[in-house]
Amino acid sequence: MIRVFYKPNCKACLMTTHFFIVHHIKFIDIDLSQSPQYAKSLHDKGYLKVPIVITDTEEWSGFRPDKLNQLLQKQRLMRMER
Repeated sequence: MIRVFYKPNCKACLMTTHFFIVHHIKFIDIDLSQSPQYAKSLHDKGYLKVPIVITDTEEWSGFRPDKLNQLLQKQRLMRMER
């Protein structure tokens, strides 16, 4: 499952979640302002900006159209294989 850690009013976060919604990619969004335990853990791992996207195989932070498009391609291939 894809997890997106975000903060309210974050434009990059909104753009990332919008991408997932538009492309029908399932994800869980976690508001870091309401979940300080996640915020501390992610900061300790070296993440300094949001959104933070964690998939089964990779992690990244910030709005990353390149990573999002790669993920979309993987999702499409998985759907075709079914």
